[in-house]
Amino acid sequence: MPIIITVAHQKGGVGKSTLSTNLTSYYSRNEINAAVVDADVQGSITSLVATYGEENRFHDIHLIPRNSFNNFSDLSAREEELLIIDTPPYLSSNLQEIFRISDYILIPTKAGVFDMFAIEGTLDLVEDALKAHPQVQVGVVINMTSKAEKFRHEIRQHLQAREIDVLQAEIFKRIEFQRSLLNGSIFESNDKKAIAEITALGEEILAKLQEEAPLENSQATN
Repeated sequence: MPIIITVAHQKGGVGKSTLSTNLTSYYSRNEINAAVVDADVQGSITSLVATYGEENRFHDIHLIPRNSFNNFSDLSAREEELLIIDTPPYLSSNLQEIFRISDYILIPTKAGVFDMFAIEGTLDLVEDALKAHPQVQVGVVINMTSKAEKFRHEIRQHLQAREIDVLQAEIFKRIEFQRSLLNGSIFESNDKKAIAEITALGEEILAKLQEEAPLENSQATN
């Protein structure tokens, strides 16, 4: 049974697909049998792989397209060690089903006033899921930000006041993250800062997951 990380937010444009592919690449490169599940009906990641990849592999990213399984519960029976589910940019009726099988829900948010309001709907849905499945871990990552954005600290404090875990890792706005969608992953670039940010995020999530269910073959935190 794989560990399942779900990347979710009701708002589009917060970088879910970019995070999903780059985290999958990070884990795969650290000897974890990982795959990304494209749960978005728009099939953004699936289209990228069809255009630029071969045999369902976009460089070192193994893809599980939506049409390859019937129900999301089927994913729990897969042989991979870790799955990352990229969800649609709206509150789909499938989210509750996805949350039920998740071990970790990662919510990316930009550091802006409207982004703080937009995240509330997702948090409410997650809180409903936690009532039935309190074992699921939840974390917010501040994404596509810049050091000049003072609101980074305010949004962190606001979420922490709601007892939401805000990850220490932050992902900054870098052109290489956009290029990574064409090149396969950020690890194909020479942007050391971007690579370090994804590495820090991947390590932080993995450390939290390993407290509950260690991945035996993982080299990521060694």
